[in-house]
Amino acid sequence: MNGFLLTWLAFGLMLAVFAARAWVVETSRGRLVTSGSAQRGLTAAAVASVALVVVMLTLNGGVELVELVSGGRADVTQPAEPLPGQDPAVPIQPQAPAAPAAPAN
Repeated sequence: MNGFLLTWLAFGLMLAVFAARAWVVETSRGRLVTSGSAQRGLTAAAVASVALVVVMLTLNGGVELVELVSGGRADVTQPAEPLPGQDPAVPIQPQAPAAPAAPAN
C-alpha cells in the first residue's frame, strides 16, 4: 500500500475514535452511572491515534525529503501558461552569468 493511503486511513481511524469517545461521553451524562473505564480507554485510543497520524505524516515527509536531498535536485516543470512575450514552443534556456564589473581605481 502507498504510504499516503495509510496516512489517510490513520486519519480516518483517528476521527472514528474521537467520534466514538464523544458518543460515550455524551450518552453517559443522563445516567446515574459513569462510564469511566470506557472513557479512559477511548481517551487512550484517541491519544494513540493522534500519535500514529503524527508519525505517519513525519515518515511520509521524511521520505520525500530524503529523496530530494539524495537526488541532488528536484524535478522542475514548465509553467502551465507561457510567460508574456515568450514563445511556448521554444524551451527556456538558462542565462549566462553577467561578466564581473571592472575594478574601480
